Order: sequence, then C-alpha cells, then structure tokens
Amino acid sequence: MVTHAELVSAFGSHWVRTMPQEVAERHFAMPEDRRLLTEVGMPNSLLGQVYFGNVRTDLPQTISQALDTGTPNKFAPEVRDDIVIAVGMGGWACLSQVDTRIYWYEPGSSDRKFALVNTSLERFLEIAYQLRVEFNDLDLFHSADEDESHEEVWDEVRRLVGEIRDIDPPSFDSPAMFWQHVVLFALETLASDE
Repeated sequence: MVTHAELVSAFGSHWVRTMPQEVAERHFAMPEDRRLLTEVGMPNSLLGQVYFGNVRTDLPQTISQALDTGTPNKFAPEVRDDIVIAVGMGGWACLSQVDTRIYWYEPGSSDRKFALVNTSLERFLEIAYQLRVEFNDLDLFHSADEDESHEEVWDEVRRLVGEIRDIDPPSFDSPAMFWQHVVLFALETLASDE
C-alpha cells in the first residue's frame, strides 16, 4: 500500500494534498477510502494525462453535480451519486458508491460504461504512484527513423504495463484499457518533446 511519504517523494510535497476529515466523512461511505484521502492524499496530476484537482482541493462532485444537467432523473440512482475521482483521457474515473470500484465514464453518456479502471481507490493510488516512479527513471532514446521511435514507445508501453499489472490484474483485463492508454499517451508526449 502506498503511503503519504511515498507519494510526496514521487510527486513532490507541493503536489500532494490530503482531504479534510470532515469532507471525507460527508462524501465517502467506506472507511478505507476516507483513510486514503485524509492520510495518504492524492497528487495533482499524473504524467500530464490524468488530473485529480477537484477531489484534492474542492468538495467532491458526483457525476450529476459535475454535469449539472438540471434534470435530476437523467442518471440512474446507482450512477448519479458516484464520485468523480480524476479527469483526463477524454473522460472521468469515477468511484462507485455501490461497490467502491473505479470505472470509466464519458460525459455526455446517460449511463456509466462498465469498464473497470481499478478494483479500489487504494489500487488506483498505488498504480499512479508506481507509474510516476517508473517515469522518473525513464530514458527513451530516439533515432531519426520515426518507425524506430514508434516501436520503442510500444516496447516501453509493454514493459511498463508488465511492471504494474500485478498491482491490480483485473483492471488490465478491462475493455477500458485505462492504464495502458495513460502510459501510451504519456510516452508519446515524452517522445514528441525529445
């Protein structure tokens, strides 16, 4: 399990925030989720692909609050109260209030996609931490040949996914392929900056 000190070491003290206890108690039903948010905290962002800002510093928002459609019955009850944990990659990672799993949701849809991101908030934070550590040590070499650069990126995606897969295997079998996409887009961004 990742600790607050580990997150701070990987992301920097300015970029990791914990949630006030009273906010966590008001918005999160599970004691383990409240503990993670109040004691471990969350980073500001991950690799320029996923942003945790709202949960870290503002009151958590449910899907229906974040979309503010003005139509309270637009979403099924088991979905509308799910909490948006992170944004990026064209959608939201949401914490289910029913089973405390994190799944993928695309705004504009009237229903959640049953595409697992992680089996728990703890696993979500652990993978974010491990990816940050891996990227801190990453060194991509590029040649003038674009095909070699593209192949190198894919080799790194496979390697990095292999490194973190054991943290939460079901999330890597999910049709969302959330973490695989985060790694791919972060590597492509890094390669284009070189």
